[in-house]
Amino acid sequence: MRILNLLKFSLVLFAGLSGQEVLAHGFHYNLDVSSQLQEDSTGKLTGVRINWFYDTEVSKSLLAGEDMAADKQAQTLQEIAQRAIADLGTLHYFTNLSLGGQTLATLPVTDYHLDLLPDGHLNLNFVLPLKVPQDMTGKRLDISMSDSSGSAILIFENASRISMGEKLAAACAVTLEEKAQYADAEAPQIVHLQCR
Repeated sequence: MRILNLLKFSLVLFAGLSGQEVLAHGFHYNLDVSSQLQEDSTGKLTGVRINWFYDTEVSKSLLAGEDMAADKQAQTLQEIAQRAIADLGTLHYFTNLSLGGQTLATLPVTDYHLDLLPDGHLNLNFVLPLKVPQDMTGKRLDISMSDSSGSAILIFENASRISMGEKLAAACAVTLEEKAQYADAEAPQIVHLQCR
């Protein structure tokens, strides 16, 4: 049961398929990603707000069998988000943050919500907080996102999908490295934030 729950709320299951069938068929789907780098009043990096936008089919699959009546929708979406975040926590939220080649420690996600957009797509929004705020002066942050199962492919459409607070924006520049080739479970892109 835990495996099926993990697969579903890690957004791997498709409607009507068991987890084994999905994996056997090599099911892949893209997650449209945007992020905002969070800063404190001194301009230190405190975390990353992450938005994942799911396509129509994956959104329908995640809502299959759920009570989406008008008076229940908000509660249902919150319950789905809670289960998803709990499961994603065991997978490091599909996100790796490294500063100068060293992985940054993060805290569990507590700020999150799941929205059903007017076009029928689901949007999972959460803040991945750093354990220790980081002074970015003269440093480079690398952000990579990948699903260890290889099912979800997390994609920033372009570098404008990564934003930041005013102080970081004044001192840092973002570039998006596109990998020509990548294996299942590898990040197809790396976000580089270089600060002066």
